[in-house]
Amino acid sequence: MLIKKIFQRLSPIQKVLLSFIALILFGSVLLLLPVSTHHGITFVDALFTSTSAVCVTGLIVLDTPVDFTVFGISVILLLVQFGGLGIMTFSLGLLSMFANNLSLKWRFTFQGLYSDFRAIPIRSLLKRIVLYTFIIESVIAAVLFTQFIRDFSFLPALGHAVFHAVSAFCNAGFSTFSDSLIGYGNNPLVILPVSMGVILGGLGFIVLYELRRYPFLRNSSWNSRLSLHSRFVLIITAILILSGTAGFLVLEWNYSLRTMPIWERIQASFFQSITCRTAGFNTVDISLLRQNTLYMMIVLMFIGGSPGSIAGGIKTTTVGVMAMLIYSKFKGARQIVLWNRGLDHDTVDRCTTLIILSMVFVIIASFAVLTIHDFDIHNSFLSAVFEVVSAFGTVGLTMGATGHLSQEGKILICIVMFIGRLGPLTLIMALTSMKKDINIEYPEEHIMIG
Repeated sequence: MLIKKIFQRLSPIQKVLLSFIALILFGSVLLLLPVSTHHGITFVDALFTSTSAVCVTGLIVLDTPVDFTVFGISVILLLVQFGGLGIMTFSLGLLSMFANNLSLKWRFTFQGLYSDFRAIPIRSLLKRIVLYTFIIESVIAAVLFTQFIRDFSFLPALGHAVFHAVSAFCNAGFSTFSDSLIGYGNNPLVILPVSMGVILGGLGFIVLYELRRYPFLRNSSWNSRLSLHSRFVLIITAILILSGTAGFLVLEWNYSLRTMPIWERIQASFFQSITCRTAGFNTVDISLLRQNTLYMMIVLMFIGGSPGSIAGGIKTTTVGVMAMLIYSKFKGARQIVLWNRGLDHDTVDRCTTLIILSMVFVIIASFAVLTIHDFDIHNSFLSAVFEVVSAFGTVGLTMGATGHLSQEGKILICIVMFIGRLGPLTLIMALTSMKKDINIEYPEEHIMIG
């Protein structure tokens, strides 16, 4: 009773944070059990693995298929699934369960976060989220099973298929193969289903909810079929995937891709463009990529997926709003206009704040990693920045720095993963809840800029 009363007194932000911390610690305890590993595991390594799984990041300090038993791998899979159901799912669940106990301020906070979807019943949306997750993961697993059964017996093939299906849709990047998916880089029936799982998981459940109605609304215009949010998400996602594919293909054509056939080069570039934004799978050796390619991947990792999805990063809509803001300023317009709809100034302010604070956090975290641990590896500065952005964007790709982290470095990356997973939404919720209408205006003055 006491715990229940304390939990009810917490704000929605605190409930989200504490629930994810509890899941991470519970996962760490399970991974510390002797039955979870072949040769034992330290508490820091268990904490790192659990944090990476719950935050659907995919960074590892131990080789998942080699060091963990079937039980340990199953624990990681469940942590990925529970963590991957998304912060939006948990916050919607809180709103559904405690709607009558929420203060007026927090009711308006949730309405501000999900303003485009007030007409959708919350309980219905939660049911559909679970249903979509089960259906998509089952279809991906079925396709992957047809390929893995060629190399493994029935149960191992089924295990690999289910694990990669969950990891793909949850944008986790964990793999039961030591080389990730490099061994299946030339198999489109493995690469394409995983790619589709990552894309669908990164779009957000609201977009999936609206897309399901698409075949039944052919007589209506595109504008009326999808909300402004869904249209914006789909366009920005397509732009990022295509530009990332083209960039990777051009930059690595005569380097890491030079020994591949043309179709395989295109497939590898497409796959890395998708996964480096949030998933963390790879079909090429990341440590062999050119520095300009790695720089491009850092930008994509920082952006991440879309709001209300399983993906991390500052989100596609945030970058889209900033791009439209710059475009509007060059046109001399005072308002951002999307499909004959003006974007409210509060959204623009929150996007600007999120980008600035995220960049500051990445800079400070990168400095801290380089300060507490002296990397004895090639391109140590780029490796450290790549590692931090990968953790912040919950991506899971690495240039090899993860294996060189000290105990303090691992804890620091755990903090980065946790903030990268929960920080953006928590920040937006805090900014929304602290919004005040002030009727007093002060005289304006100007300072020199530029």
